[in-house]
Amino acid sequence: MGGFSSPILHGLCSFGFAARHILRQYANNDVTKFKAIKTRFSKPVYPGQTIQTDMWREGNRIFFQCKVVESGHLVLSGGYVDLKDMDDAKTTMPDVHAVVSSPGKSGLKSEALFKEIGKRISDHPELVKKVKGIFEWNITKGGKTAGQWTVDLKSGSGSVTEGPYKQGKADCTITVEDDDLAAIAMGKANPQELFMKSKLKVKGNIMLTTKLGQLFKDQAKL
Repeated sequence: MGGFSSPILHGLCSFGFAARHILRQYANNDVTKFKAIKTRFSKPVYPGQTIQTDMWREGNRIFFQCKVVESGHLVLSGGYVDLKDMDDAKTTMPDVHAVVSSPGKSGLKSEALFKEIGKRISDHPELVKKVKGIFEWNITKGGKTAGQWTVDLKSGSGSVTEGPYKQGKADCTITVEDDDLAAIAMGKANPQELFMKSKLKVKGNIMLTTKLGQLFKDQAKL
């Protein structure tokens, strides 16, 4: 009668799973910290499909969206949950700040950051259409190159690879100290100030750097 090919999962069930995911992530399943929830029902979920909740925190408000893993369709969009007493809440998984603060196998904090960028691109292939650029990152320690990564937001569904860009010339080459890049990602340093002090150097299409915020939107100031 509703025009669907088969029975759908009740919208309040999808709604409930989103709240459950958020409470587990940001409130240790403590329901007393829940205050309010709001979202838009974008598409139906069919029984048996997998719901993935993407979320990020701004103060006491957790912004989120839910998608069906099998199809990639957003089923809940533009949502947020307000929680109480967030200072006392503990997360069950590390946020961007925690990830970047620890060095990877290479000894560079940036290694973990680029892994996070890779996950972000994998979850949001639409970033390629929004950015349309290839970035070569030269990460330095004490003024000497210690690592290189290529962030491709121009080809296919996007990718992050270790090493310089090998298929020609990157649209934009960025050189920055490992600690400074970590500080930018955690919101502790202003990239424009670093640029003015020559601590962050950019070659090529400098305007593309204004689109890099898409990689960690609402999570960090990269």
